[in-house]
Amino acid sequence: MNSVLRPRSRLPVLALLTLGLGACSSQPPGPAVLAPQATAPTEWIKGMDVSEARGAEAAGVVFKDRDGTVKPALQIVKDHQYNWVRVRLMVDPDGRYGLLQDLPYVKAVMKDAKGRGLKVLLDLHYSHWWADPGNQWTPSRWAGQDVNTLAGSVYTYTKDVITQLRAQGTAPDMVQIGNEINGGMLWEPGRIGNMANFVKLTNAGANAVRDASGGNATMPPIMVHIAKTGGAAETVAWYRAFVGVGGWVDTIGLSYYPMWHGDSSGLSETIKQLRANFTWAKVYLAETASYWAPNQGGYTNLPYPQTPQGQSDYLKALTPVVQGAGGSGIFYWGAFWSQSSRWLIAPDWKDDDASRRSLFDDGARATAGIDGLN
Repeated sequence: MNSVLRPRSRLPVLALLTLGLGACSSQPPGPAVLAPQATAPTEWIKGMDVSEARGAEAAGVVFKDRDGTVKPALQIVKDHQYNWVRVRLMVDPDGRYGLLQDLPYVKAVMKDAKGRGLKVLLDLHYSHWWADPGNQWTPSRWAGQDVNTLAGSVYTYTKDVITQLRAQGTAPDMVQIGNEINGGMLWEPGRIGNMANFVKLTNAGANAVRDASGGNATMPPIMVHIAKTGGAAETVAWYRAFVGVGGWVDTIGLSYYPMWHGDSSGLSETIKQLRANFTWAKVYLAETASYWAPNQGGYTNLPYPQTPQGQSDYLKALTPVVQGAGGSGIFYWGAFWSQSSRWLIAPDWKDDDASRRSLFDDGARATAGIDGLN
């Protein structure tokens, strides 16, 4: 997740570790990842995170295409040639702060998406709260568990999620184990300061996806997603450390926001170095966004004007950067963050910066940016 209204935390990346590790002791051993365990998509991904769309529509937001035609949210996605969507899944969210995405919600989103011919990246947050580099909090149902017990809980939970999705005919096409996990996940046991414990947890999730899917041949690829750390060397070092202790990763996901992560030359070099060092792993931008209206976060020195055309121009320029560096797709974050007064209960947030980078304006009408990835 992108830090919606708060400055993004920046955490140091560990140096390369040399410890060896299998999966958690209560589950089958995790593979030493030197080759993909599952087959990555062959197509270029043009994706959109739709996590807010269903909740917004349920609260009365009426989304409109660029010409003003009222349409279901995901039909607009399909009509603008997106081929993938992304949806987050929370553990016991309470519905506040935009966190509506419990399992029944996600099952409904995936039925809608699959019914329109869209593929789905399932984003497992493993938290009741926004998961990002500065927030990776263990949900109350697992509070106080030691790392081995927690790994078992991750395995059981993940296996149940995938089993339920497959039972309704909506198996995900790719699965993120954690979201922006620069600093680990499921704190405190899973902080990155103990990479071995962290990988016990991520491998437990990956193993569960495999087992619920009937094995490696029929499972979706596992994405490991961090926020871009600013430099290629740092980012490569993070994945080297993760892989060095047996972390399972089929595809690499990065968050890239120019207001936090610098210009696109740094992004290009990062993707190139990741592809050179981890040749089996396709690289995706799991999150990006740009402004269609002046931001409320106080960010300056943005590369494009904060206008609908500037938003579109940013995305049109981004695609060749990612493709030219060897990347394989882009997902836009927060696309449906429109008319949030109808659906967002967030008493501690003083502004709504995310609404300034939606792909829909304050009238819930699609901006020019919706075609920026074409």
